[in-house]
Amino acid sequence: MARQLYLNGRFIGGGTTAVNAVAHALTSALCAADTPDWDISVAVPESLQEAAAAQGWPVTVIGQRNGILWEQLELPRLRKQGVIAGFFNTVPLWGRGYVTMVHDAHVFTTPQSYGRGTRIWRQILSRQAGRKGNAVVTVSSHSRDTLLHHHIGTAERIGVVPNGLGTVGTQAADVSIFDRLGVSQAGPFCVALASLLPHKNIGLLLRAFADEGLADVPLVLIGKADAAAFDAAGLDLPPSVVFAGYVSDGELAALYGNALAVCLPSTQEGFGLPALEAMALGAPALVSDCGALPEVVGRAGWVLPADDPSAWRGAILELMQDPSKGAGLIAAGHLRAQDFTWPEAAQSFLRHLEGWHAQGQL
Repeated sequence: MARQLYLNGRFIGGGTTAVNAVAHALTSALCAADTPDWDISVAVPESLQEAAAAQGWPVTVIGQRNGILWEQLELPRLRKQGVIAGFFNTVPLWGRGYVTMVHDAHVFTTPQSYGRGTRIWRQILSRQAGRKGNAVVTVSSHSRDTLLHHHIGTAERIGVVPNGLGTVGTQAADVSIFDRLGVSQAGPFCVALASLLPHKNIGLLLRAFADEGLADVPLVLIGKADAAAFDAAGLDLPPSVVFAGYVSDGELAALYGNALAVCLPSTQEGFGLPALEAMALGAPALVSDCGALPEVVGRAGWVLPADDPSAWRGAILELMQDPSKGAGLIAAGHLRAQDFTWPEAAQSFLRHLEGWHAQGQL
């Protein structure tokens, strides 16, 4: 008789975030998988039933509340009927028998990147996820080791389930973004995230691009933060910086597909999805030597010191001066990206789940 697995569907009512995108993709892959040993259903409150059913997922409706209150007070009622899994860093505080994807340990390693309330709540949830009777999955070996270092979970009850390629990797390129930004599609230009979170380390890139040798190379920054936010943070902006704001998946695919490089200088990353997307779409991935980034790119990316702007400047200049260097990274990146798929992520999750269940740990 198949065992019951309930997937926490609260993310359906949440915003468009990277974590929710992972939850959506992994939920879809699990619902589509051949799982004779597990009967999989997406648990939602009544208000989300229609949205969940529209995805073609099997749905279990429970409770009348919404959001966190539903998750904390009503979702746990399913615990007696099966295992409850959630893929977006959150878990009911009542009871045991939960499997939680904790994407990273940033609330412990870089607490300054969070407001006090968010930091405390996330730390509480992470500790609950790793308590006896529960199990944890995370997205990289680096994240696993860091969580264990902070006493989240135990070695036998924490497993690695790498991300698959996001929707950006499957979208048709929308090249109208180049006219909107005033950036030549033929380049050269580089792409990075417009994030002011300390661990994203954007200041290093700004210092690299302040060099006269890169004066004619636009640095396209994507995301919420704009020039005013950077100025308020005390960061000096080189003239070549272009703020793209929020972009569609198609626009991002166009940027990645034509960039000289996609740059991730972070001092902490639980996975580093932009590096995977860059490799899949044909851009060299320049990543720091921190967090999970070297693990994700393997030998297909260019790993650089997170504290040396001159190394990043030199790498970008070399890509401009030696096209064969970029071509080699692009070819290797295409192959590397094929290792990360959502069907494989689903099977990896199920292997961990089966092992924990067989050992009586859930």
